[in-house]
Amino acid sequence: MTTVEYRKNAVRRLYRALEAGDVDVADELFTADFATSEGKHQNVRGPQGFKDAIREVHATHTDPSFEILDLLGEGDDVVVRWRMTATHTGPLMGVPATGKRVSTEAFALFRFVGDRISERHAVIDRLGLVQQLKGE
Repeated sequence: MTTVEYRKNAVRRLYRALEAGDVDVADELFTADFATSEGKHQNVRGPQGFKDAIREVHATHTDPSFEILDLLGEGDDVVVRWRMTATHTGPLMGVPATGKRVSTEAFALFRFVGDRISERHAVIDRLGLVQQLKGE
């Protein structure tokens, strides 16, 4: 039986992999039918979709650092509040690379089936990020 602590550790591992650009972790942590939703910005399917998302983070930001601010788990769900800090070095949401150091925060709910993540639902402060990029 998979425990809540196991699931929380899997989410911690995911964010370490995001930071390092380790795309292969998606094959280990996600179900084949994994789905994520993040409003209009991103609707990712399967481990390959998440690999592409990891690559996008690293294509648009140098040295992303993910800090887990809160991590809560109950039953099959883990909720995380995180902050990413990075240097904007590639085009993002219509804004060319600025070289600025930026920071954004988000909440994400991960739903597990057994020991793998089957769903992710996130709310990311993209408006705050764009305002930093544009100097507003």
